[in-house]
Amino acid sequence: MRILFIGSPPFGIPSFEAVLSSGHEVVGLITPPEKRGGRGLSTTANNLVSLAESSGIPVLRPPVASGGESLAALEKLRPDLGVVVSYGQILTAEFLNLPRFGCINLHGSLLPRWRGASPVQASILAGDASTGVCVQKMVLALDAGPVLLSRRVKIGARETGRSLQASLAQEGGLLLESLFTSLGEGPLPPGEEQDPECVTICRKVQKEDGRLDWGLSATEIDRCVRAYSGWPWAFTSLAGEDYVRILGGRVAANVEGESPGVIVTADEEGLVVACGDGSFLITEIQRPGRQALPVAEFLRGFPLAPGDRIK
Repeated sequence: MRILFIGSPPFGIPSFEAVLSSGHEVVGLITPPEKRGGRGLSTTANNLVSLAESSGIPVLRPPVASGGESLAALEKLRPDLGVVVSYGQILTAEFLNLPRFGCINLHGSLLPRWRGASPVQASILAGDASTGVCVQKMVLALDAGPVLLSRRVKIGARETGRSLQASLAQEGGLLLESLFTSLGEGPLPPGEEQDPECVTICRKVQKEDGRLDWGLSATEIDRCVRAYSGWPWAFTSLAGEDYVRILGGRVAANVEGESPGVIVTADEEGLVVACGDGSFLITEIQRPGRQALPVAEFLRGFPLAPGDRIK
């Protein structure tokens, strides 16, 4: 088959590698336009582009993939199948129907649980014991297509958003390898329809989602710190600082009688902060524009004491 890959790094890299080694012909890569960021406004590297160019595959970076000019360019590629992995744009019916056999999507959960833009973070925030990846046939409704294949992945007790996303990306590549091994020249198998009674939805993560609410339980605070590792990071405010990132910690021994956000202890082990239920030990912290530090080292330059409040 003639495969068109639509995706973005880092989640899409193992999947693109799987498609490149599948034995099918990859006729093009669609990936987001270049972004500039940082103090020097440098261009962010896109490893998918490097892989495509080294393999002689055309690269398209349209602002809107479903736009008229983009569709005209794609039609010339005559794709049989579109493979969408972490692309981040809503694709129209005209786009989805352009490949001869339509489009499939690799999704970072076991659908119908966690349809939407942030399944990795949602699974950790909910305390799920496992999650996974699945390949679905794309339809216009959000993540609602029949599921072709899936793989279950255990969520470790100290799993972070970054580590789980990396694991799911690798499992996704293996899942696509399995799919392409079974495919001939198409069409796709019918797949299994999703149970509408089991649908859960997760929305796109916003930066402000990382702000910790110390009125939550210590278990919920711990899940936030782990889920938002990488972006937007869990953060809180200290005296004299608009915010600091909380990079590491764990649920501590229960503390009674202190209101949420009050520092209970501040020592070499870290900061124990009272929560709405229980307490949380902060072990690693980062001020804006500074390096990450163990709390013991952080306290040498930023003294905090029991009774101080963070928010």
